[in-house]
Amino acid sequence: MLTLAGIEPFAIGGTRRCYVHPDDDQLCVKVLRADRTARARLATATGWRRLKGRRGFDDQRKELKAYRQLERRGWRNWRHVPLCHGAVQTDLGLGIVTALHRDWRGRFPPNLEQVLPGGMTEPLAKAIEEFKKWLRRDLFLSRDLLPHNIIAVADAPERHRLVIVDGIGNSELVPVSNWFDLCARRKVERKIRKFEQRVRILLPTPADATP
Repeated sequence: MLTLAGIEPFAIGGTRRCYVHPDDDQLCVKVLRADRTARARLATATGWRRLKGRRGFDDQRKELKAYRQLERRGWRNWRHVPLCHGAVQTDLGLGIVTALHRDWRGRFPPNLEQVLPGGMTEPLAKAIEEFKKWLRRDLFLSRDLLPHNIIAVADAPERHRLVIVDGIGNSELVPVSNWFDLCARRKVERKIRKFEQRVRILLPTPADATP
């Protein structure tokens, strides 16, 4: 049993709390927030959503399943998605253990939702283009590419890299994109178009510029 109570999380998202692994500062342990556990979500579900059952609301199970699918594909490119080191029982529930990404100064990278309102820089623009090329080349399947789920890792002052830290896996009820490359390509393109729209919305407009 891994003890996390009393440790300050370095990040809190819409679903999970993220901790530096107490035994290895190169690893991250992600646990569900108390209000986002399968039990809590099922309790507040209404209508047909209650038919999903507890497993249908378990985001930890879904992410571990997505990582297993990557393993079955023989996935080796972990530049834009953290390598998963499995699951561990913690005093705060089931934890998913992944590689922990830091910037060249050893700091925790901000996400795109935090960075983009400050404007587009050349290193960030290059990182976004590299990220999209990777999605297309490797046919990486994800849920919606939300800016707050993608961190901008500064590997050097002028070299950034995007890493998707949440929302991996195929969200299709019938996972045809896992079976057919043509379906996967179409799905990736749809996700990229929506991602580009979200990026544009977050960027400052000329009216936001300080005179």
